[in-house]
Amino acid sequence: MPDKVRIGLIGSGGMANAHIKWLKEVPEAEIVALMDPSAEMLDKTYEKNPHVRGTRVYSDYGELLADAEVDAVQIHSPHTLHFEQATAALNAGKHVLLEKPMVCRTRDAHALIDTWKRSGKVLMISYQRHFMKEFRYARQVIQSGGLGEIQYVAAFQAQQWLRATRGTWRQTQELSGGGQINDSGSHLIDIILWVTGLRVAEVSARQEFFDVPVDINTAAGIRFTNGALGTLSIIGNAPKWYEDITFVGREGAIYIRQGQPLLHQNAAGEQVDTEDIGETTSPDRNWVDAILGRAEVEVPPTCGLAVIELTEAAWESAKRGGAPTPVTADR
Repeated sequence: MPDKVRIGLIGSGGMANAHIKWLKEVPEAEIVALMDPSAEMLDKTYEKNPHVRGTRVYSDYGELLADAEVDAVQIHSPHTLHFEQATAALNAGKHVLLEKPMVCRTRDAHALIDTWKRSGKVLMISYQRHFMKEFRYARQVIQSGGLGEIQYVAAFQAQQWLRATRGTWRQTQELSGGGQINDSGSHLIDIILWVTGLRVAEVSARQEFFDVPVDINTAAGIRFTNGALGTLSIIGNAPKWYEDITFVGREGAIYIRQGQPLLHQNAAGEQVDTEDIGETTSPDRNWVDAILGRAEVEVPPTCGLAVIELTEAAWESAKRGGAPTPVTADR
């Protein structure tokens, strides 16, 4: 087993800069190649991360995948390219860290999972909230029975997404695959499903597009397979970022509010001490450890599948005027 993982980045903009920072903190990781068709984007990456200047550069991801000195790749490209590029990377024998959303259609999620299983390589989805201490704490409490059976989940996210992404690929259906629900909203959907371990049976959604081709606001009602109810609100034309997540069980509740310490109440309404709930790490640390055989992947592709199943059902429901729509793997 090698003691270094040699990494190539497909796409150098956006979240790639965060991953470059995280990888710098992982001694066993080495960025050896960058791929981006835009020289301007590469220059911006060098300005923010001078230590990657001088690495090999490719303008085509196929050339990067043919590089025998690349063990693993991270994919930070527009959403609709994820399926093709991740499939090609696994078939080329590379380990993969794939930015969210994993793919933009449920059928592609199943196909990618089949390719991953045949490849024998590590495939991880970069949902960084799995490594944030407040969500890890909530998951441990809920899945150990600390709240009793979950009865209700509320997830609200507001962002200036309509204004901030205007004129970019994120508002182009052919590249984004969808709007705010498929972008930042993907994180929100993933975290409520991962923390609770619940699956969604049915969703009823309404969406507002305003003057762009992709969804901006989503308001949805959810029924989980255990009978619990939920609400999902993803608002893309708000003044600024705000988020509010609630988990209510028979024996207590957990509230995660923007900028506030996590609040855990027991069945009597008393506050549970949450002063020491662990540390926050990064997806890149876990990915490299998994490649080196030191850890299990904490965001497997099944998480990406669950997210796109719910997302597609919400799109379908909205097209049908909010009609209740089953969440199914056969869409």
